Amino acid sequence: MSDPRVRSRNRASPAEASAGSCFLTLFHVVLLLIFLNGCATHTIQAESPDYTARAETQVDGNVRVSAVVLSPLESQTTFNCPLASKDIQPIWLKIENKERRDLYLMLLDLDPNYFSPSEVAWKFRHQENGTAEEKNALFLEKHIPIIIPPGSTVSGYAYTNLDPGAKAYAVTLFGENVAKSFEFVQAVPGFEADFMRVDFKQLYLPEEMQDLDREGLRQYLESLPCCVMGGDNQTPGDPLNLVIVGNGRHVLATLIRRGWDLTEIIRTDTAWKTMLSSIVGYQYRTSPISSLYFFDRPQDIALQKARRTVNERNHLRLWKAPVTVEGEQVWVGQISRDIGIRMSSKTFITHKIDPVVDEARLYISLDLLSDGALQAIGYVEGVGLSDRDSPQLNYTKDPYFTDGYRVVLFLGEKRVPLEELEYLPWRLPFGRNNFHKE
Repeated sequence: MSDPRVRSRNRASPAEASAGSCFLTLFHVVLLLIFLNGCATHTIQAESPDYTARAETQVDGNVRVSAVVLSPLESQTTFNCPLASKDIQPIWLKIENKERRDLYLMLLDLDPNYFSPSEVAWKFRHQENGTAEEKNALFLEKHIPIIIPPGSTVSGYAYTNLDPGAKAYAVTLFGENVAKSFEFVQAVPGFEADFMRVDFKQLYLPEEMQDLDREGLRQYLESLPCCVMGGDNQTPGDPLNLVIVGNGRHVLATLIRRGWDLTEIIRTDTAWKTMLSSIVGYQYRTSPISSLYFFDRPQDIALQKARRTVNERNHLRLWKAPVTVEGEQVWVGQISRDIGIRMSSKTFITHKIDPVVDEARLYISLDLLSDGALQAIGYVEGVGLSDRDSPQLNYTKDPYFTDGYRVVLFLGEKRVPLEELEYLPWRLPFGRNNFHKE
């Protein structure tokens, strides 16, 4: 049987990855334009005048919920106002209540900072297509009712903050002695994330997959290489310091809900937007991320949390592993924090990573812990110890030091309070040695 760690699944070659590994100067944009002329296009979800036809429907007992997030073009067509220009993104909802009691919609689970109808109307009061009063009436009329009477069906819109790549939200309904929550994660039409190119069902043959218990998982993770491979798929890069256990859809929904953005594929327009973000301070939350290699393929999923520009961001890459643990999917990954840009002999211009890579590992742990999605946490060996006196180097020759452990994060569907978090009895990280020189 072939080793899944060295199997190629018709993904981008190292040459293609290195061509797109950095695009922060005009020189590299020109190179990208030449490169992109030969790139194949990929199918993305199209915008539609009847976006309700692609709504996702979920049912729980006597309650049925359909929901769909609108693209900027769809919202402008629907409301005759460019809502996206004010960072507003409508969600269309249809709720069927066959319960024998009133149900109430928890708007805060759609977006804790949602916009009221009058607030949206006020933002567009100076537009010529209608008076301020007419706009106010329009957005009020189209808003989803908050009370859903027994035996009724309602539909309408909630006005949420703009997420350019994907929207993760919950439709929570509650009433007397009843509460139901429906979790949605939906790509915004017209957006092409890099993970959309991956056929996850074809990554491994059935006979390549194995299900492990927790001790078997620990042994498996400690047997993996220390690091990903760089853009040439030959030179060791950043450490494999992150493992997430959980259903892929739930993992993605959780991260997006915590403010992690999907990353776009490298195209002419995304290259220009990245350059503008770096040079003139244009915020670009879904900027492409260069390819690193593990299992002999580029990352399956990449996400990021950018600050004002792409020069500073937390970013992570995940690969689906050929193992499950007690039936749950295992995702092996790498996380680091970009703190600026610098010259590089490998890629001319590159991001400078925070050398304390364990800090980024800590960040993702605390992020998921704050969400309540984290069920259990543990640490395994495999990266290798390196301190400030003898740091390791990544693909672009940035030094980093680490206690040598990978964090393993188990996600679940139910919220877990801090005091009920399970601590796996595996390894103990060295902790403060990374931040303080003894």
